Amino acid sequence: MFFFRARFVGILIALMSALPALAEEATPEKPTPSWAYEVEISGALADPEKDLIEQSSRLLQMQEKPPVSLAALRRRVQEDTEGFDKVLRSEGYYAGKIESRIDPSSKPVLVTFTIDAGPRYLINRYQVVFKTLQTQPGVLDPAMLGIAAGMPARSETVVAAQKKAIAEMKNRGFPAAKFSKQDAIVDYATNSMDVTLTVESGPLVRVGTLQFEGLEEVNPVYLKHLADWRAGLIYNRASLERVRKIFLETGLFKSVRYQIRPDIGQDMTVPAVFIFAEKDHRSIGIGASWSTSEGAGTTLYWENRNFFSNGEKVRIDLDVSEIRQEVSTQFVKPNFLKRHQNFKAEGNLKHEDTDAYTEDSARVYIGLDRRWRENWILGAGGLFEFSSVEEDGETEDFMYLGLPLTARYDNTDDLLDPSRGIRLSGTLTPYLGLNDVSSNFLSAEIEGSGYYELLDRKRLILAARGKIGSILGDSTSDIPAVKRFYAGGGGSVRGYEFQSVGPQDPDGDPNGGRSVLEVGFETRIRITDTIGLVPFVEGGAVYDDESPDFSEEFLWAAGLGARYYTPFGPLRFDVGVPLNPRSNDDSFQFYISIGQAF
Repeated sequence: MFFFRARFVGILIALMSALPALAEEATPEKPTPSWAYEVEISGALADPEKDLIEQSSRLLQMQEKPPVSLAALRRRVQEDTEGFDKVLRSEGYYAGKIESRIDPSSKPVLVTFTIDAGPRYLINRYQVVFKTLQTQPGVLDPAMLGIAAGMPARSETVVAAQKKAIAEMKNRGFPAAKFSKQDAIVDYATNSMDVTLTVESGPLVRVGTLQFEGLEEVNPVYLKHLADWRAGLIYNRASLERVRKIFLETGLFKSVRYQIRPDIGQDMTVPAVFIFAEKDHRSIGIGASWSTSEGAGTTLYWENRNFFSNGEKVRIDLDVSEIRQEVSTQFVKPNFLKRHQNFKAEGNLKHEDTDAYTEDSARVYIGLDRRWRENWILGAGGLFEFSSVEEDGETEDFMYLGLPLTARYDNTDDLLDPSRGIRLSGTLTPYLGLNDVSSNFLSAEIEGSGYYELLDRKRLILAARGKIGSILGDSTSDIPAVKRFYAGGGGSVRGYEFQSVGPQDPDGDPNGGRSVLEVGFETRIRITDTIGLVPFVEGGAVYDDESPDFSEEFLWAAGLGARYYTPFGPLRFDVGVPLNPRSNDDSFQFYISIGQAF
């Protein structure tokens, strides 16, 4: 019992001793006083300088968090006074005067600055001097660095000139050039500044041979031929960047970088080492499509983009659908004889069975194409074609020699889903018949499309396309059915059956024609990152004459498409409805494929 009472008394004493502390903790804290304030800036200041001063002001930046004392407010004012002086000096005002005043009697406290920028100082003289090892770099003209006597002595201009001087040194053969010091002398009597920049030039470096690291399958001899490098040139970063860009343009590498020895201590000739990371050169792919008029189709391909280790591309395509079965091969030798010029050889075997004709054909093409300027590709070549064509129950064999001339322009931003830019292509092909049933004629075709992005991130895109074609020569009946123009279907006028737009025979089968005209318009609306809607309107006509004469009715169709956007391109589902259908036209057509319609 005594032990229990003693323990109870001890606990009671401990609680009583803790009561003052608990009471103190329970007492609410007194609010900390704050010195809310307003800021006024006045004086002889131009608008650009006033904007810079306001942007640098700590008082304005922290106005929503007022200080807890007058002393803290004064510290902010002092910080702004020093900051404003730096702003003025950076803009070339070295004699500026800044006065500040705090009025504690106003509520909120009023802080005022009166600023007199004074005269703007101008650059009187600018020179670059060098600390050299052996070879003098020569004179650096201030004009090359963006400096001219009489211009405002802004610090931004002076710092930019310093960077340009180092860059110019690296292009003059001094890759180790670096900034040493800069002396700026302000003359308050003449309101001017003299600047002397001192640069440590380092050694003069010449680049000898090109050395390669990281190559696995690409032939280094091919790369040296492409580079067209002459050993012994004075080091020039722009020249090495040019070579690096050439290597990247081949499409064979994930990355290309170069380096020279970092430990050069005297003027000398050194190799430039290019370090490569190769891409995978082989790939296979598959595509699929389906439409009400053309049925189901599948495309398979195999490609090697470095077949003989010199960037040659070999591709084999197999196209199997309900109306067409085709196998084709293509060989491309890049940079043939000269850079940006490609040698091409193609061959294909095809069977096609449509309402207009049935064709079995073989085709061989050999030619060259060449890039012209930035976005043009011009091509020319020769082709031989043999085809057995069945039309209206009669079969004829045709043999042709063609000389196609092509021109393509493309400045769009994406191959499968462009959002801006234009595409334009033209083909002019004279055909020479090599047997009695094969007539001579000239086929010409121009096609183009344009894309305009109204909202960023491809949320709203307007797209339009057009096509015109003409065949000059004999009558339509003398032109092989496979060479005539047709319209209608997924790549033409959606809403009408494949090849059905234009003249038809009494059974309703397409006759084709010697001229064609097509137009199309789309509004591509992206609802989410992966889902989109595409309302469209398209129209077209095929004519029996050599040029569109509008004797045939121009057929229009409209529809709505859905898009599911994937990393490899949009999946397309379109439904088209004829707007002025003929008696034998279906009420709708729909199409499923990969990629936009155009």
